[in-house]
Amino acid sequence: MAEGKHIAAKKRKGGRVEWSKVVCLLTILAGLLIVQECLFLMYLCIKSGYTATAAWLTAATGVGEAVIIAGANSYFALAKSDHKRGGITFEAAKAKNFQDNAEDGSNDSPAI
Repeated sequence: MAEGKHIAAKKRKGGRVEWSKVVCLLTILAGLLIVQECLFLMYLCIKSGYTATAAWLTAATGVGEAVIIAGANSYFALAKSDHKRGGITFEAAKAKNFQDNAEDGSNDSPAI
């Protein structure tokens, strides 16, 4: 039975990415794209002497930065809720009595 658990643990380590991480990454990349486009348009407008749009592009850059901040804050809030008492990660560790199974030999830290 222990062998079955070990094989199941290896399968879980396999590269399945959580959906919340994908959404967070896509949100941050969308914000970065908005900021880069605005900065490039500012460069083109200033280079051509049409500086009337600088204020609007500065505001649009702020919107892109707000998108980045909102994506990061929502992911950090999710991680915080998972790791406190009652969260998924905390309860899973509590069920195992906060012990890490170092079957792969990667546990180099001494016990506290």
